[in-house]
Amino acid sequence: MARLATPEPTDTRARLIQAAIRLFGEHGYKATTTRMLAEEAGANIGSIAYHFDNKHGLYLAAAGYIADQLRQRLALEEVAPPPADRDTALAELRVVVRRMVRTFAEDDDCRQWLLLVMREQVNPSEAFEILQARAFAVVQTTLSGLIGRLTERAPDDRRVILETHTLVGQVVFFLVGREPLLRRLGMTAFDAATLADIEAVVEGHLRLYAAPED
Repeated sequence: MARLATPEPTDTRARLIQAAIRLFGEHGYKATTTRMLAEEAGANIGSIAYHFDNKHGLYLAAAGYIADQLRQRLALEEVAPPPADRDTALAELRVVVRRMVRTFAEDDDCRQWLLLVMREQVNPSEAFEILQARAFAVVQTTLSGLIGRLTERAPDDRRVILETHTLVGQVVFFLVGREPLLRRLGMTAFDAATLADIEAVVEGHLRLYAAPED
C-alpha cells in the first residue's frame, strides 16, 4: 500500500514549509511571492519573517525538511562503516535498495518534493547544498561503502562512484518516470504485485556483486 502524503500540519511553521514545497516546486523561487506562500499556508504574511526571516530562509527550510525526511525514510540517519564480511555487505545493500524502491515508487510525499528537487538539480543554489549534505551525500556514501566492499575497491574509487550513481539512478527513475511506466503497464498506481516485481528487477542487478570481480 502506498504511503499517503503527510496530513496538513496544524502549526504555522510547518504549514509554511508545506506551502513552500508546493509553490516553489510548481512556480519556482522567483515567481513565488510571500503573499502566495502565506495564503497557501493560511497564515499571516508576517509569520514568514517571524519563523524564517524572509522568503529565502523559508526556501532553505523547505529544502532542509525534504533532506531530513528523505534520510529518515531511508533509515540512513548517519553513515556507518561497511561490514567487513561480503555476505553481510551484500545483505545490507539489498535492504537499503529495497527501502529506496519502496520510498521512491510509492511514497506520495516524494512526488510532492520532486519538482523542487528537480529545479535544484537543474539550477543548483544554496538549497542544493543542503539537499546534498543532508541527504544525497548520505545515500551516496552509504552505497559507495557497500559497493566498494563488494568490489574490493575504495569507496571513493571512480568506478565505485559511477556504479553508485547508476544504481541510484535506476531506483529514482521509478519516481521521475512514474507516469510513463504506469501508462505502459495500463495502471493508475503501482499495486503490491508490481512493487514486488520492481524490487525483484532492481535486486537482480545486484547479483553482479555476489562474487568478487576478476
